[in-house]
Amino acid sequence: MNSLDAATTVRDLIIKHPAAFSVLRGHGMCEDCKADPPTVPLQHFANKHCGGDVDGLIQELKMAINPQSV
Repeated sequence: MNSLDAATTVRDLIIKHPAAFSVLRGHGMCEDCKADPPTVPLQHFANKHCGGDVDGLIQELKMAINPQSV
């Protein structure tokens, strides 16, 4: 995944970057969703679990995926 943005789906993110699940779990995602990640965009997840702060969520995810790039 070259870019990570508000339209990236949770499913694509977790499939390509399993380490990202720890961030999503920290914001309320359950273990069941790890096995069958939802196809919703990160914006939807942020609206439900992060008070709408998709930019903050994306920064956390980038740090979890590749800490040297942030």
